[in-house]
Amino acid sequence: MSVTNDLIEINELLELLGYSDLRSVRKFCMENKIPLFNLGKKTYTINNFLDMVIANEFSKNYSNADKILQAINDDDKAALARLIDAPTEQEVNTKFKKSKSNSSAAEKLLSKLNEA
Repeated sequence: MSVTNDLIEINELLELLGYSDLRSVRKFCMENKIPLFNLGKKTYTINNFLDMVIANEFSKNYSNADKILQAINDDDKAALARLIDAPTEQEVNTKFKKSKSNSSAAEKLLSKLNEA
C-alpha cells in the first residue's frame, strides 16, 4: 500500500479549484475540513478527503449521486451521460463556408501544387 499515490499537492488543488492564490485553497480546505500537512517543502492532502467533498456536492445536486460516482469510477461514459441526462449524440456541420478568396500568391501556389 503506497500512501504517496493518494496524496494531492496544494498547487494541484489550486488548478483544480480554479483559484489563483494559495490562501484561497487553504480557506477552502479549512471550510470543508480537508486536512493539509507539510511534507518537506510541499503541502499535501489526501485524495480521499477531496473525494468525500465531491461526493457530498454530488449528493446535494443529484438524487442518484452514488450511481453517478460509480460510473465515474468505472470510466463508463455512456452510463454517466444517461445518469446526468447529457446528450450522447450531436450533429456535426461538415460543410464549411469559404470565408474569403485566396490571395494571388496563394492561388499561384495552389495551381502549382495541383499541376505536380
